Amino acid sequence: MLAKIFDRVLNSFGYLRSKIDEILLSDAEKRIRSLWRVYRAKHNPYLGFTRIAAVDSGYNILEFRGFALYAVSTVWVLIGEDIGEECDGLIDIDISSSSMLESELSLLSILMEFEAIEKIASRADLVLVDGSLIAKSHRLVKALNDGSELLKEKGISVQNIVLDRLTTIFTLSRKIVFLSKNSTSKDILSMVKGDVYYFERYTDGLPGYSSPLYAVHARYGLTVYIARFLESISKDRTGVTLKPIIAYVRFTPNARVYRLEILVEDLIEAEDRIKHFMNIIEPFTIEGYPYPLMRADSLARISHHDLEALARILGVAQDPYSREPLRRAL
Repeated sequence: MLAKIFDRVLNSFGYLRSKIDEILLSDAEKRIRSLWRVYRAKHNPYLGFTRIAAVDSGYNILEFRGFALYAVSTVWVLIGEDIGEECDGLIDIDISSSSMLESELSLLSILMEFEAIEKIASRADLVLVDGSLIAKSHRLVKALNDGSELLKEKGISVQNIVLDRLTTIFTLSRKIVFLSKNSTSKDILSMVKGDVYYFERYTDGLPGYSSPLYAVHARYGLTVYIARFLESISKDRTGVTLKPIIAYVRFTPNARVYRLEILVEDLIEAEDRIKHFMNIIEPFTIEGYPYPLMRADSLARISHHDLEALARILGVAQDPYSREPLRRAL
């Protein structure tokens, strides 16, 4: 089949390249450039010691016949001139027979990330969270509507835990920034490729950020729905209507562009928050990306080899039935 795939690529070369080598109309290019705010971060040495926390999670599954062994790892990294680097986190290891375990673990990892934020926020001036608030909230909304087989196995109320974790995010919103490494979202530009592609290609490598957009004004209907949900729940739980905003940011010249999401009360606050964020993260940035997030990502990963080691400790072979002849012999 691989040979057929190569043949298809060669036969469709022109078609596929045309999708990659998209030629923009001058008006579209001007629009992209007009949305870009050039801004070079300015580190303020008079801020004193700044502590940056980063939160990320990872999970993996080892499937057997009728059940699966899983592990979830949520890591926080705290970095500051006065403390150096500290790492800790939360873990969950269990056996499950959930029919949608991959999706369930995605939900569980988000809930654990939000718990980790609550645990570390009091010691940090800024908490970076890997991924999109909109995407994570969509998973939580889905759980509220459909339930969760895995949480039910654990005796946890979906309604209570989801709303409690979201309340944590609302309460600590001024400290939290969500940053996505990879995004295919078309919320701002609504063009053929994701927004990140165009901001990365047509902003001349200049550091800065895109004009922030209220998520309720996004071009994608699901984003609008989730934004309205967050606004409504924040009002109910905290008395303040917090509005998710979307922007794209480049920390250093010619570096990659990342999607940024924060909760604010108005767009004026959003501009100030983005600039402040870029300023205080500047000393912690390596090759155009925040080191704390880079570190958290590496620590949160769980490989298949790691799970196999756990299975060996538990005395579980890849095929449990392989022990059956031995049992009969005994």
